[in-house]
Amino acid sequence: MDSRAVRTFRVFVVVTAVVAVVLGIVAIVWPRPSLVLVALVFGVYLVVAGALRVFAAVRGHGTPPAWRWTSGIVGVLVGLAGLLTLVDPAIPLLVYAVLAGIAFLVEGIAALVGAVVGHPGSSRVPTVVSGVLSILGGVVVLVAPGLALTVFTVFSGIALVVVGAAALLLLPPRAAMRR
Repeated sequence: MDSRAVRTFRVFVVVTAVVAVVLGIVAIVWPRPSLVLVALVFGVYLVVAGALRVFAAVRGHGTPPAWRWTSGIVGVLVGLAGLLTLVDPAIPLLVYAVLAGIAFLVEGIAALVGAVVGHPGSSRVPTVVSGVLSILGGVVVLVAPGLALTVFTVFSGIALVVVGAAALLLLPPRAAMRR
C-alpha cells in the first residue's frame, strides 16, 4: 500500500474514532436531547425519502402502473411519518420502545415454551432464565419506555466511547507505518 493511502486511512480512522468518542460523550451526558436529535434527523430523512419516492412514482414513465401507485402511496405514508416525527419526536421514540417491549415479551414467552417443550441442542435451565429475564425486560420497557430509551442511549454512548477509544489506541504509531 502506498504511503498516501496509508495516511488517508489513518486520517479516516482518527476522524471517525474522535467523532465516535465525542458523540458517545454527548449521548452519555445528554441522553434525552440526543434521542430527540436522532428522531429529528430521522424525521427529515423520512420526509426526503417519501418525497423522492413520490417523485419517482410520478416520473416513472415506462414502469408498471401498479409499481407507480404503490411507490406513490408508500412515499406519501413515509413522508407523513416524517412530518409527524418532526412535529413531535417523542411519538416515534415511544412507539419504538413499546415495540421493543412487546418483542422482549414475545421472545421470553417463546423461550419458556421452548424450555417446556424441549428444543434440540439447548439446555432447559439457561432457556428458562433467558425467557424470564426477557419477560422482565419487556415489562420494564413497557412500564417505563422513556427510562428504557434513556438507558439505551447511555449504553450506546458508552459503546461509542469504547469503540472510538479502542480504534485510537489500536492504531499503529506513525513510525511503524513508514517501514
